[in-house]
Amino acid sequence: MWLSWRTSLLWLLAACIGVQAAVQADASIRTIPLRSHSLSAPFLDSDMQSRFYDFGGDTIIRADQYVRLTSDRPSQEGWLFSRLPLTATNWEIEVEFKIHGQGNLHGDGMAIWLTKQRATTGTVFGSTDNFEGLGVFIDTYKNQRPGVVFPYVMAMMGNASVKYDKDHDGKENEIAGCSARGIRSASVATKIRLTYFQEKSLKVDIQYKSEGEWTECFETGPLTLPSVAYLGFSAETGELSDNHDIISVTTNNKYVNKGYTEQGSSTTPDKGLGRGKQFNQQREGGSWKWFFFKVVVFGAVVVGAYVGWTMYRANQRGRF
Repeated sequence: MWLSWRTSLLWLLAACIGVQAAVQADASIRTIPLRSHSLSAPFLDSDMQSRFYDFGGDTIIRADQYVRLTSDRPSQEGWLFSRLPLTATNWEIEVEFKIHGQGNLHGDGMAIWLTKQRATTGTVFGSTDNFEGLGVFIDTYKNQRPGVVFPYVMAMMGNASVKYDKDHDGKENEIAGCSARGIRSASVATKIRLTYFQEKSLKVDIQYKSEGEWTECFETGPLTLPSVAYLGFSAETGELSDNHDIISVTTNNKYVNKGYTEQGSSTTPDKGLGRGKQFNQQREGGSWKWFFFKVVVFGAVVVGAYVGWTMYRANQRGRF
């Protein structure tokens, strides 16, 4: 019983340390919404235009529901590109999309772009080949790639001279990828989330199994994007077809607070920083997350005290 009590306290201590680490890691990053690279219904203004995006090819827009890059018809290509480059150093892009159609055979897929080129129809999921920058592909049709389960999500970095290996579903270009069987015609909202930190990593998570359940697809090492890169989406169909819909796009700038320390406050500020600003920086670390951590610690102390008191009473009774 004594061993059980000690084990319980160790588990509580481990849980507290884990919560503290998670809170500290999250508190060191601030999120700033980027309206210029986000998109939601209604997608068009009163002039039937989008303020921040251009679209073309076979793309059609139903303002209350979706941006349809391709319809469920053969030989279609459509694209949607931001008018302004994404200049954030670190960012997170979350896209809700839907790939669906009639019949058992379907294709070809869609892409998310962070490239120097923009708004050009082409042969790589509806956009141009020989691109410069990042392409993340959701490939729903298998050509010649044995041993890989489709649909397949993969990333490729282009340098303006390398062609996409279309015959082998990008096998020669892939830097990372994962199978995502069930992402087409899923019963829940399908989403993909790209998180990029300059000179650190690109992480891709997908949601398609159940609402709120994110599955890590892959995480790369450092990737260098062009200094001018536009956010875009495209899709294509061949002899087989599907509807490829964009439901919403949410883009955030991920600002790393370099003055953050493990104690939850800022380091010594630069000269000229007033006392009021120092106080505000320290308050940033004292958010609701720190309150949550304190509640967890308090709960652990209460539970530990209760267990200790119970053990004490049991020992006292055992003596008599």
